[in-house]
Amino acid sequence: MANRKKSKDEIRAQFLARRLTGIGGSDVGAIMGVDQYRDGIDVYVSKVNPGEDIDSPQMERGRRLEPIVADIYVEVKGRPVRPGKFRRDRIHKFLIGSPDRIIKANGAKPHAHPEDGPGVLEVKTANRFVMKKMDEQGLPKSYILQLQHYMGLCGVTWGAFAVLCPDPWEFRTFTIEFDRDLYDKVTDVLRRFWIDNVLAKVPPKPQEIDWGDEVEKGTEIVVFGEESKGLVQWQKNVDLFREATAMLKLGNAAKDHAKEALKELMDQGPGIYEGHGARFHLISTKGRKTFMEKELRAMQPLDPIAMASILTKAGMSLEDIEVFFEASRLDLDDYVRTGKPFDTLRMYDSRED
Repeated sequence: MANRKKSKDEIRAQFLARRLTGIGGSDVGAIMGVDQYRDGIDVYVSKVNPGEDIDSPQMERGRRLEPIVADIYVEVKGRPVRPGKFRRDRIHKFLIGSPDRIIKANGAKPHAHPEDGPGVLEVKTANRFVMKKMDEQGLPKSYILQLQHYMGLCGVTWGAFAVLCPDPWEFRTFTIEFDRDLYDKVTDVLRRFWIDNVLAKVPPKPQEIDWGDEVEKGTEIVVFGEESKGLVQWQKNVDLFREATAMLKLGNAAKDHAKEALKELMDQGPGIYEGHGARFHLISTKGRKTFMEKELRAMQPLDPIAMASILTKAGMSLEDIEVFFEASRLDLDDYVRTGKPFDTLRMYDSRED
């Protein structure tokens, strides 16, 4: 019998059920205190005591226009996309997400530019006031954190937002690079939120990531036009900045490609390799072990002394008590996380000047 195709309502119900099993991209900004519509308490309640999920008119508009906005992105950028799928981080199981689209890689490997590789596309609709604010101040922080979350889950180095203002019909794209330091910093906060608040059923306190100084709202935009003093130098250095950024990305991509190719040639395993005026040390490192103390505490292990007293008063024999504790004993090895082993390649240039 062929598998029955799920209805839209069934797909929606499955999506909502999965959201209860972890922290998704739309939750991140709220937990970090940078979402103007929700905060950590809202996310906490949605996980421990979910109510009926009702779309606002804005949410329904965004969902219905999503395929149209994605199609516009493909036409404007010339990059094919495919639907995103539900993902769960292999190490941090509480990190989940369903990106709107995955941008397909552009051309064969190795990619000359990071944006030639696959990326994540998030689709948004906005009214004219929100669109104007994006033009003047950039993407909202909650959007940035959402895209960083999806890039980390998908293991890609870049992502983009496709934003449509239906009235008037205006379209914008914003490209963002993956920031590993920011992702790790936020992930640590999300881990504490999931363990200390959601699993422990303790309402959270407000959190906010340090973004440094910001441009104040309403700050006048200084435009370098034809009559501006220093226009030539401005144009020259803007071009230089763009070229240097592109060269840096290209150089890093070429270096990573060369490093992986050299590792493949070092078929004798870890050791010292030399040739063409260069000496390399290939060092293999075992995965680091981390004791998951907070995960263990969240399991709320039994206090053996207090439990033994309760069981004795209940009339249980000593032999039965010993059997009970043996059956309920925690294996601490289950709370030791071992990371993946990795190789480090170090180069020492032996050419004479």
